[in-house]
Amino acid sequence: MSITSRIVLTADSYAKAVIEAALFASGRTIAPTELANLSGLSEERSRALAEDLAAQYAARDSGLEIKSIGDGYSMQVRFGLAGRVLSFAPKEIEAPLIRTLAIIAYKQPIKQSVLVEIRGNKSYDHVKELEERGLIKAEKFSRTKLLTTTSGFADYFGISSADPQAIRRALLQDKRLVGVSPMYESLALRLALDYIVVNPYKPEADDLERLKEIELLVLAPGYAERVRQHYSGQMLEAGVRTLSMLKESAERICQESGSGDVEPLAAEVDSLLKRFRQRAKTARAIKPLTPMIEEMARDLRLDLKEDGLTVAPDSAGIEANILVPVHQPYDMDILERIVQRYEKILIKSIPFS
Repeated sequence: MSITSRIVLTADSYAKAVIEAALFASGRTIAPTELANLSGLSEERSRALAEDLAAQYAARDSGLEIKSIGDGYSMQVRFGLAGRVLSFAPKEIEAPLIRTLAIIAYKQPIKQSVLVEIRGNKSYDHVKELEERGLIKAEKFSRTKLLTTTSGFADYFGISSADPQAIRRALLQDKRLVGVSPMYESLALRLALDYIVVNPYKPEADDLERLKEIELLVLAPGYAERVRQHYSGQMLEAGVRTLSMLKESAERICQESGSGDVEPLAAEVDSLLKRFRQRAKTARAIKPLTPMIEEMARDLRLDLKEDGLTVAPDSAGIEANILVPVHQPYDMDILERIVQRYEKILIKSIPFS
């Protein structure tokens, strides 16, 4: 080997080391022009060295891999390990941005308007940045946008498929994915669960596919036998007629799913109950006309008497002094749903209120 060939070999080795260090340090896709500028070599030669590095990483079955993404190269977590290390994502993606990206990945396709409800107005900037990075796409959908992850997202995190189900399985491999009917979505959000929305009562084709994914299904009491025709996994019937029931159900859901945070909701429920029960001390006695109303009255610790004000659900078709709203919109917050009913009872039963 001549002196000249030894110098070329040394230069290539050094350039390859520079390229490897750049891919490791950046945590993003680097274009061939950038690799050429770093290494001092041509774009063609820089590409060849990046390909050599990719082959070396693949051969030694490393926890990392170098992949060609678009027109550049990226060092990333090897497929199969991404779900375990998502929380340690590259540092240039800040934690708030990662959280927004995770929600999109879990719940896709998700309307941008729904994302804003979850993450606040800051999510508009997040969506713009994530779209610019090629990790999500935002397509016009009525007055909002429909958000989904891209093949670039799957490549970036080392996931073998860009299919939403494959992405959820990869990201949630160490967690239990919870299925909730639309009425319980606000509860799932409050508990910070990893969840998907499904209609288990009259499932369509998409719902049947989602039912295959989930490990715990939260549904309304009394529907288990009906749902069992379509779903064979674990079910949890969550009673939410009263504030006390809501708190108990939330605790059970977090316990059974092995995830979520019940403390903020529990604290809010306790505070509301304390305030409502204090107000109820000045209320007139009532006569519940249905078991549901009786449960609410006992939760409020109202005085129950045969000659009290009659109270019934507004949907029961019963004449009463107080009609309590029960057919509220499904997208109403589940806590607000109960608060609205309690307020109606108290306002009508407290003198001069």
